[in-house]
Amino acid sequence: LKISAGGSRSSKKEAKAGFGSPGSMGVINRVKEDFYQSIINQHVLVLAALDVDALCACKILQALFKADNVQHTLIPVSGKAELQAAFTDHADQVKSVVLINCGGSLNLPELLQPDDDVRFYLIDSHRPYELDNVYNKEQVSILVREGEPLEVPDFDDIYASDMEEDEPDDDEYYSDEDSLQRKRRKTDGEESSYQVRKRKHLWRKKREEIIYKYYEYTSHGTAASLIIYELAWKMTKQSNDLIWWAIIGLTAQLLHEKIDREVYASETHDLQPHVLRESRSDGEGNPVAVNSMKISFDTDLRLVLYRHWTLYDSLSNSEYTACRLKVWSAKGHKKLLELLAEMGVPLTQCKQKFFSMEVQYRDNIKQWLNDSSRKYGLDDILYSSFVAQFGYKTKLCAADMVHCCTALISHPENSHRESFLEALSALSRTNMAKIQAGLELARQQQVAIVAQVRNFIEMHQVVCTGPFIYAYVEEGTPNVKHFCKQLILCKLARFLREAWIATNRRSRDLPFILSAPLSTAQGTCIIVGVPPHSEESQKSEFAQAFKQAADRIQARATFDHFDGSVVEMSVDERGRFFDALISLSAF
Repeated sequence: LKISAGGSRSSKKEAKAGFGSPGSMGVINRVKEDFYQSIINQHVLVLAALDVDALCACKILQALFKADNVQHTLIPVSGKAELQAAFTDHADQVKSVVLINCGGSLNLPELLQPDDDVRFYLIDSHRPYELDNVYNKEQVSILVREGEPLEVPDFDDIYASDMEEDEPDDDEYYSDEDSLQRKRRKTDGEESSYQVRKRKHLWRKKREEIIYKYYEYTSHGTAASLIIYELAWKMTKQSNDLIWWAIIGLTAQLLHEKIDREVYASETHDLQPHVLRESRSDGEGNPVAVNSMKISFDTDLRLVLYRHWTLYDSLSNSEYTACRLKVWSAKGHKKLLELLAEMGVPLTQCKQKFFSMEVQYRDNIKQWLNDSSRKYGLDDILYSSFVAQFGYKTKLCAADMVHCCTALISHPENSHRESFLEALSALSRTNMAKIQAGLELARQQQVAIVAQVRNFIEMHQVVCTGPFIYAYVEEGTPNVKHFCKQLILCKLARFLREAWIATNRRSRDLPFILSAPLSTAQGTCIIVGVPPHSEESQKSEFAQAFKQAADRIQARATFDHFDGSVVEMSVDERGRFFDALISLSAF
């Protein structure tokens, strides 16, 4: 999806008081010294996005705050409007605001209008950062992992010339004597007003190109949960629970396609020494008790919740196996049964709960499935992951917890705050009832997603326009209540993209756009875009493309989400919006 450069952000930005000198940024690498020790004696406002990584980062940060008796207020926010309202309600009570996976793409001082002594600490995996945040070091501090590069334009290329006052362009502003003096200076080599204007015009044109290129793609950096965990480690307050939450946050980035498998492999490699150290002792050198949590690193199957489902249902509803076997078709279902027969697992065993299967089958499923994978196009059925075991019975892999927390955050009946707090409590391993409720909801959502994908494919409701693929979830669709939630709609979009590619290989390099009803009463819909299938890059062009298309048709679109690839608008304007996207892609 290619978009024209004509709709880039306005390059006319005024230099603001408080901005650093050229080359200076409000970036913090020493998280312990420059962040935690600065807020430890204050009442802190924590604003967190509604995603699993932010959830885990909050859980780790809360554990640190509890250990040091740091007073704080936690408020989950779904978008810009809720962030602004939450800050306004607490502006007179706090001087330190921590924003987790939210606010990085917003001009915070301009949006929130804080007092001069308020400081914002950004722990946001979204990229790119708003440049006014990067260079406003007086009020905004960006926390990044030590050694992680932050690729931003130079200060002089963005702000320097805005500090220069434009010179009058015509001689009529000068007296005759002044004009004679100016003419003499020109002959002595001084720039004329025309040369000054030309130089500034070229500089501004170059700045516009730099800004457009900087904001052209959106992507994700280091997980917020990993940054907070490394803070705990540097403070020697790490524990099995804290590293487990960091692992869940990292795994969420992989499963939600925010990072590629190479980055994930590198991060898991770095986490393994921490896991080994914490698994051998309780942090004080004492051996780990039998009933405590033990974390192990191992290969696992790319199957959804198979330990908490039946093997048959998991194979049928997992994106990886369902799309490669095309289980929505009679031929694909037959292939699934052939796979199970070749593994030597009776159908009666496959259709009962995983932990109710006979031991000889349960213990060998991973190996048997891997041995048969190549014949059925399942070469990557295994991936490296972490598994946590509580005592002798409870066993959860990190992906299980990602699905559990995603389901609870996206609960169709609860408010944002209720959903977030429910998911937060599910991260406590002692709260097994909440975890089981989350796993059950996750299974329901997965079944709804697969049913919707089957409906799209069988009814030929997926449209390929040339530059991208798109589809609509119609009003009145069964389980549509799940799809108005951003996380679930994005999950459906990725699943449908893979299912479409399985039947239309030529569409492999095309991005996918999916729309679903948001409010029937108001006649609005939510639209999400996911980048093309790729094992390497997870960059998206939709943030800029959506804004340009909405501007072109003057749509009453709402870009309230922290993810630029999500937009809300009237259903009546959706058709023209898609037409505008197609026309933009032609340039």
